[in-house]
Amino acid sequence: MRRLGKWSILLIAVMFLVSACSSESKSTVKPLDKDEKAVVKVMYWDEQTFFQQYGNLFSSKFPNVEIQVVSMMSLNGQNEDREKAFDDLVEKEKPDVMMLDTSQYEKLAADNKLVELESLLEDEDFLGGDILPAVIDMLKEKGSGKLYGLSPTFYSQALFYNKDLFDKYTIDYPTDKMSWEDVLSLAKRFPTSGSEDERIYGFSATYSNAYSIGNAIGSTLGLSFTDTDGKQLTYNTDSWKKTFQIAVDAMKSDTLYTSDPKGMMGTSYDDYLKSDLFTMGRAAMTLNGSYAIDSMKQAKDALKDYKPFNLGIVTVPVDPSNPDVSTSFGVYNIFAINAQSPNISAAMELVKYINGDETAKLQSRSQRYGDLSMRTKYIKDADGVSLKPFYTLKPKPDVIERYRNIPSAFYQSFSELANTELMKVVEDKQSLDEALKTINEKGQLELDKARLAEKEEKEKEKAEEGKEAAK
Repeated sequence: MRRLGKWSILLIAVMFLVSACSSESKSTVKPLDKDEKAVVKVMYWDEQTFFQQYGNLFSSKFPNVEIQVVSMMSLNGQNEDREKAFDDLVEKEKPDVMMLDTSQYEKLAADNKLVELESLLEDEDFLGGDILPAVIDMLKEKGSGKLYGLSPTFYSQALFYNKDLFDKYTIDYPTDKMSWEDVLSLAKRFPTSGSEDERIYGFSATYSNAYSIGNAIGSTLGLSFTDTDGKQLTYNTDSWKKTFQIAVDAMKSDTLYTSDPKGMMGTSYDDYLKSDLFTMGRAAMTLNGSYAIDSMKQAKDALKDYKPFNLGIVTVPVDPSNPDVSTSFGVYNIFAINAQSPNISAAMELVKYINGDETAKLQSRSQRYGDLSMRTKYIKDADGVSLKPFYTLKPKPDVIERYRNIPSAFYQSFSELANTELMKVVEDKQSLDEALKTINEKGQLELDKARLAEKEEKEKEKAEEGKEAAK
C-alpha cells in the first residue's frame, strides 16, 4: 500500500509538471499592453495601402507600436523566379507578419515557419460566432489540420441571372445547386435571332473558347488533366470526353457568348462596361464574383442609355455527385506570423485587428472588388438580393498540388493546341474522339518539351551560381 501511495504521489507530481509546462507554453505569448512599446514589421503590397486599410486605425489603438511595412512591389513581374524572390525577401527583411497567398501559406506551414494561432485564440471568442466556418476549414486544410493564419476576406462566385429576360420568355428561374448541363440547357431556351449588336444570349462567359469552357466544367466535376504525379496528360478519357461534349454542344447552340479578354485593351471605361453583356441586360445568365454587382451600379451611374433590370443570384453549378461543395471558393490574403519573430505578442495583436470585428465593419462600407468578409454578418444584401449563394456551399479541396511542378511555359502553347482541335469539332471538321487523341498526344510532347527546357534552365542557373561562389 505504501508503494502504491508513492507511485500515486509520483504520478500526481508528473501530471502537475505537465500541466505547469502546458500552462507556461500557453502564457508564452502574453497580450500586448496598450502602453507597451514594440516594433512590428509587416509584409504587404505597399506602405500607403496598408496604412489606409489597417495601419492608421491600429496605431490609434496601440500608439506605442511602430509599424514598418515591407513592400511586396518588387515581386511584381516575377514569373518563374517569383517564389525565389519571395523567399529572398522574407530572408532579407524578416517580417513579423506576412500576407501570403494559398501556396505560400501551405509551404511555410509545412516547413514549420509559421506560428500556430488556434491555441493562442482558444481563450477568446475570436473564432466563434459569425466567422464563416469554410474560411477556417480551408486554412486548416492547407495547414495540415492546424491554423497558421487568418484571412479577413474570401472570394467566391455565384450564378447571376436576369429575372426580366426569364419572365419575358416564360422560362423558369435557375435554382441553387444546378449542374452545368442544367444551366446550359436553360441557356439554350433563349432565342438566338437578331443582329450581333442587339441580340441576347442565354449565357455570357468570361471563358473565351471551347477549351476553357470544358476545363471549367471539368474543374467543377473534380477532373484532373494529369495523373497524380503531374507527368502524364489524361484528357483522352471518357470523363473528359463527356465534359468537352457539353462544351462543344454549348458552342454549337450559338446561345453562349464568349468574350475576348484582349479585345477591350486600350478602350474607354464606358466601352469596358458596355462589353459586359450581362451588365447591359443582353445575357440571361453569367458566372461571376460579387464585384459584378458593383459593375452594374457603376454602369447605372456612368451610362446614359443603361437600363436596370431585376437581378437574381443562385449558387454556382455543382457536381451532381457532390452537390454541397464549390470549386470557386478561395482564400488569398492570409495574414500569418513568422515563427522567428521576436515580437509575437505585438504581431498577434496586429493579425487580430486585421481580422477583427471592428475592421470587418469598416471594410463592409467600401467596395467589395470580388472579396467578401469572413464575418458573414457584414455581408449585406444587394438591393434586396441575398448574397448567401456566395457562401452556401463548402469549399472543395483543390487538386492544384499536382500542377505545381508543371512549367508555366506549357500552358499557353497547349491551350492554343487544345482549342484549335476542339473548334474543329464545333465546326464539324473532326470527331471529338479524334480531337482528344490529338490533344493528349501532342500535348504530352509539349509538356515533355517544357519540362526539358525548365530542367536545362535550372542547371544553367546552378552552374552560374557555382561560378559566382567560386569567385
